[in-house]
Amino acid sequence: MNGKFLAVILVTAVIIGLAWKVTDDRAPQTEVQRGALNPGLLEQVNSAHRVELRSAKSTTVLLRNGDDWHIENKDQFLAQPSQVRRALLQLADLRIVEAKTTSLARYPRLGVNDVTDENAEGTLVKVDTADQQTLLELIAGHRRTGGAGDQRYVRHAGEAQSWLVEGALDVPSDPIRWLETSIADVDTERVREVSITGPERVPIVLTKLERDDDFFSLQNIPEGYEAKSKSTVSSIGALLLDLRFNNVATASRVADTAPQRHIELTTFDGLRVRIDEFSLDEESYARFSFSFDEMPVAGLDGDIAATEDSLAQSDESESAAGTGSQDATDAIDSDVDDTESVADEAARLAARTANWIYVLPDYKKRMFQRDFDSLIKEQQESE
Repeated sequence: MNGKFLAVILVTAVIIGLAWKVTDDRAPQTEVQRGALNPGLLEQVNSAHRVELRSAKSTTVLLRNGDDWHIENKDQFLAQPSQVRRALLQLADLRIVEAKTTSLARYPRLGVNDVTDENAEGTLVKVDTADQQTLLELIAGHRRTGGAGDQRYVRHAGEAQSWLVEGALDVPSDPIRWLETSIADVDTERVREVSITGPERVPIVLTKLERDDDFFSLQNIPEGYEAKSKSTVSSIGALLLDLRFNNVATASRVADTAPQRHIELTTFDGLRVRIDEFSLDEESYARFSFSFDEMPVAGLDGDIAATEDSLAQSDESESAAGTGSQDATDAIDSDVDDTESVADEAARLAARTANWIYVLPDYKKRMFQRDFDSLIKEQQESE
């Protein structure tokens, strides 16, 4: 056997060995290996009391209080309970596809290295019971691209073995991702008047005479001037349309702070909204107050009738509640459709926002941070 022939045999053997290794890595796993990643977790989901989600960039701590979940590091703001429950069920439903590396040096490639590492890209998910028993401590790493279905790499904290698992898993560490970010949704058509005032500011007041007016009118324009743009002026009336927030904090943080601006908004059907703007940590926060005006100034007979209907509906509900009769309450519930009265709307929004201040999206803040002079221009002399 010459040296050349021997070399060919060795190369062939190496190729066969590598092919066997790749085939073995990709071969279907046994039923045990393809079982649940977290067996028994499904039966313990209702025992979950604390969920910590931590990455190199942010942390969220969710705490359970009865049927509600609150975000501990967002001043106990209410989290979306359905989202928390969905995440817990997703964790319980993860199925093993195959075992992956046990090498510490290769963890970063899968995103399953410790989240305290400088280059960490995964998220630590820790689930505890009320008596501080840990149900799960898992590092969720990179998603696998090109795989069938939802697949990602994971590793149980403290264990060397990493896994490729199958199943949807949405566990962001950013607290904002767990919040119900809606504040209010008031259609522009309902808005009758908006006023914006503040220290050493020329007040901005815009009004509509009737609901179906296309534009708001800017009030108190000096002689020789006119509104620069009807559209720009009227856009301020859409302040509460699909209003959401980017961040939130407890209102107690501005308890001793004077507001920079006051915004008052009233609707044709009696909803009254006050918004106070504060500066906190170099950010603009808004505090809301909602109430119901029983005698709004209405532009149309229909608006007055709508207000009277709201009052009547509210009175009926209070009367039924006062009797203590469940039958009376059920009767009213069956007679009244799902449309919320304005009085009830104001009460609901007041309860939702009473203890909080909000960072609004920039495009909403621009609506009330304008100066009066930016809304007017000199009239052009007619030839």
